[in-house]
Amino acid sequence: MITPIDKWEHIFLDTSVIFDLLANSENLKKNELVKKRVENTQKLFNYFNEVTKQTGKKYMFYISAVTISEMTRNDSENMVNAIFYFFNSSGITFVDFSKNIASKISQNVREYLPDYSVNQFISHIQKNTIKPNDIVNIRNWIIDDLKIAASAKSIKKLDVVLTADKNTFKPIAEKLKIPVLETNNIPKDLFDEISSIMGIS
Repeated sequence: MITPIDKWEHIFLDTSVIFDLLANSENLKKNELVKKRVENTQKLFNYFNEVTKQTGKKYMFYISAVTISEMTRNDSENMVNAIFYFFNSSGITFVDFSKNIASKISQNVREYLPDYSVNQFISHIQKNTIKPNDIVNIRNWIIDDLKIAASAKSIKKLDVVLTADKNTFKPIAEKLKIPVLETNNIPKDLFDEISSIMGIS
């Protein structure tokens, strides 16, 4: 159970959420589901901004260093500037994918991956191991979503992890038992506005 939105202070953002925040929903008219998701995400962050203006409440947003790497593959300077501009009135903490996090994953990868991903991992080892004593580079195989979710898990005080990726990131986050919410499921009231007091299961 995730606490209601009005209790949130410490919020981790998956890469997909940041892309949605920076998207122009008017360009998504051909894909109504994505358009609605983007609008939901942007409404949520408008809510955060309004709360900060009215009450002075400060939110802490966490973004993985892996996310920054993913985003800057396409347009480095403009993308980073857009992130800082968007969050200019709030705190941002960039969470590094540290050796400690990588080590924990390597020691027990099954704990960090959904069953279907474990099977992919085993298949990868079988394909890349020619001799019995060959060493497979686990670090190169670990997908970015796993790195990001493991980084979120390393944060001691966390109210929610937001993602738009229900197929890969969300199952991994659920496996890690971190409080993850898909942005398509942000609670709304009868007027299609953010419901800040509704519990989230």
